[in-house]
Amino acid sequence: MRTFSSPGWLQACSAALLRGTLQALLKPVFSPRFSIPFQRRWLRGLAHSTLPARGVRREAAQLGGRPGEWLRARSAAPDAPIAPGAVLYLHGGAYCVGAPATHRALTGRLALATGLPVFALDYRLAPEHPFPAGLDDALAAYRALRAQGPVVLAGDSAGGGLALACALALREAGDAAPAALYLISPWADMRAEAAPARPVPGEAMLSQAWVLDCAAKYLGKTAPEHPWCSPLLADLRGLPPTLIQAGTDEMLHGQALALEAALRAAGVAVRCEVDQARWHVFQLHGGALASADAALARAAAFIAPQMAAARAPVQATHEVVIMGAGMSGLCMAIQLKRAGMHDFVLLEKQTGLGGTWWDNRYPGAHVDVPAPAYAFSFAANPRWTRRFASAPEIHRYMQDLALRHGLLPHLRLGTAVQEAGFDAASGQWALRTDRGDHYRARHFVCSTGPLNQPRWPDIPGLAEFQGERLHSARWDATVPLQGRRVAVIGTGSTASQLVAPIAAQAGQLHVFQRTANWVLPRLDRRYFGIDRLLARLPPYSAAVRWAWVQALEWGRRGFDEGTLARRGMLATAAAHRQRQVADPALRARLTPSYPLGCKRIIYSNDYYPALGRPNTELVTEAIARISARGIVTADGRERPLDVLVCATGFDTQQLLASLQIRGQQGQLLGEVWRASPEAYLGCTVAGFPNLYLMLGPNTATGHTSTLLYIEPQVQHALACMRELRQRGQQWIAVRPEAQRAYNEGLQARLRGSVWTQCHSWYQGADGRVAAIFPGFTAEYQRRVRRPDFSAYQFG
Repeated sequence: MRTFSSPGWLQACSAALLRGTLQALLKPVFSPRFSIPFQRRWLRGLAHSTLPARGVRREAAQLGGRPGEWLRARSAAPDAPIAPGAVLYLHGGAYCVGAPATHRALTGRLALATGLPVFALDYRLAPEHPFPAGLDDALAAYRALRAQGPVVLAGDSAGGGLALACALALREAGDAAPAALYLISPWADMRAEAAPARPVPGEAMLSQAWVLDCAAKYLGKTAPEHPWCSPLLADLRGLPPTLIQAGTDEMLHGQALALEAALRAAGVAVRCEVDQARWHVFQLHGGALASADAALARAAAFIAPQMAAARAPVQATHEVVIMGAGMSGLCMAIQLKRAGMHDFVLLEKQTGLGGTWWDNRYPGAHVDVPAPAYAFSFAANPRWTRRFASAPEIHRYMQDLALRHGLLPHLRLGTAVQEAGFDAASGQWALRTDRGDHYRARHFVCSTGPLNQPRWPDIPGLAEFQGERLHSARWDATVPLQGRRVAVIGTGSTASQLVAPIAAQAGQLHVFQRTANWVLPRLDRRYFGIDRLLARLPPYSAAVRWAWVQALEWGRRGFDEGTLARRGMLATAAAHRQRQVADPALRARLTPSYPLGCKRIIYSNDYYPALGRPNTELVTEAIARISARGIVTADGRERPLDVLVCATGFDTQQLLASLQIRGQQGQLLGEVWRASPEAYLGCTVAGFPNLYLMLGPNTATGHTSTLLYIEPQVQHALACMRELRQRGQQWIAVRPEAQRAYNEGLQARLRGSVWTQCHSWYQGADGRVAAIFPGFTAEYQRRVRRPDFSAYQFG
């Protein structure tokens, strides 16, 4: 079981108001004193007061001979692709009340959150139609929908119990199982003794008298122990992955916990999420209650990988295929839609969108530039809670972008591109995925960026280590650290963020440092209500973003010898080290021996203090090998370990090495880049028409936000696509001589620069700097945003 709380006075006020409204207007009517027809009319009237989900298209329909309604995320284009698969939703109401119309606030947001079409079934209700009428309707609708693709069965309260019963009946009949079950406060045990003996404090809807009255109407002559009426009592083996959500302040809280335990005992992959101080089916208050929106977002994150695993391989043709759903992939997709180009698909190898911010979920992960500069110019984020945003906050921002701009129907999660080849005859790219999908597209956008392939340290014995091994980019939060012996290899930007949280838990922490890093204070602070209120004003948010961008550009001057900025940064770093490291010997080992800026600068307020803790050891002796039990240094000493953490970054030289990309003449991009990767403006590669790189070679920065480089690259790609369409030709490719001249100019500027004066991920094995752009951001933006088509050839 996982518990969630909703801190903040505004959340508490909203929750109190909503709870009080339900207790005053709904709970008294949900009573045997009132007729079922009256309860239905009353509920339908109250449903009009809920906030409908914007951006959802509703359509009345029939499925399996029963009426209902489709809810789909709106798209600006009527022929926009819809993600394969669907959700069959069974509403709650104790089998006697409720309808698709009463649950639109929930089902509409579920359609938006998942990107899947949702069919809300209007199944027959008691007392007119007792058991098994509702189950028969659910089975008929499921079978009709399953014939079209994988289906997630979802439902709340009685609908949750009905969804579970439906899954059991399908198993008994030998039918194809649902891809997953999503059960909100499921009523899984209809026996009278299953109801709490005393009223639950805070319960906003249900009463024991009403529940038992409705149970009698639904059951008729059927015993409540029937496994399709009380599925908690059934044999639950063989059911699909299941997510249960409930609140602490409801009658069915105990049933949710009991169902989780029963499913786990039956070998079912199950997770139960319980929100503190929340009532029965609080998810109905999406849009008014942040915890409701958060619960639906978690449900979408659960559903996505299950649906990806269940869907069959596809063959499809689109105008654009985007590989990678990180920041650059989302930006590309958003700008395509804004340009009126809706025929595209986003292929993401992970089971969730986010790219770097999906991969990097280690303790303490956060962005190392101020958050206002880490939002797109067209999508300010007024929800930042700190100046330096955490990884979860950034991930939420990305999810909001995808939701707001209607990207989820275009998204294919759990889908890794393995091969891509350009067909000169058709002027299209042909792509094959690890799932057996085959896509064809006029344009292929590689938005994976340089930080997507984890690099493990090249140390003898790494594979023989018998403890638990973690990489910062593939963090496993289930590995316990409390009181254990932990080692961290690496002291770069990532390590500087995770060392302090690990040191606070570990019994003993060893940090292995090859070279010391330049560390400057992080000018962090909490954002208060007034900050977030002002951030909702576009002129204010734009001004704050501009100011931080200028401040970061001033920091770029610190990489040049003799500048005021450099003198100021050197003095600040020395003062920060002097202030935070009391031990002179430790301070000496933490003093860098290379010029400031040669490696990425660390901004941290807790890294130095963590290294000074009694349970932390900074090890500067070289690592000789890794043994089965720990790490052996060059002096022969072995440090026993339980957990080995590798904060050793990414392979930034072998870009796109995990797949085969063949160009116009059949040449492999990996072979072309064998010596060192290079591209024209970091965006296009000679011999690879209609291919666009996001954050390609020589577009990294050591001083500012990558988003400032992503936006002009997206505009460059869009301009190339438009020009190709206007000329009526099949392909566009950069001229080899233009690419060669551009990179010769870059390397001339980089020779003798600060980035060549030490070894870092900016360089290749031959010392060539293939990652960094040597100039200022404005220079890059001016040159990239509007292509010089004389540098391109068409065919």
